Amino acid sequence: MLTLTNFLTVAGAAAITTALGSLVKMLWKAAPEPWSPWVLGKVVVFVGGVLQGPITAREGLLLFVSGMVVAATALGSHTGVNKALGKA
Repeated sequence: MLTLTNFLTVAGAAAITTALGSLVKMLWKAAPEPWSPWVLGKVVVFVGGVLQGPITAREGLLLFVSGMVVAATALGSHTGVNKALGKA
């Protein structure tokens, strides 16, 4: 179960990003494939950062980099699922 304490872990945020990516793909079939997971990864990490408290410039930079890591992890997970299902 994801709580606020593990929301910003790479695994937790990537799981949320992958789930939201699947939901977006169900609702919007023409969602741009590499861009929607990147945007969702950034949004998930930013929301998690805002929930932790006020954001300074340093924390904003760390959230930006963390968002890139989460998005890359979610994209890798998404690609693995597609290959396993024979879609890629």
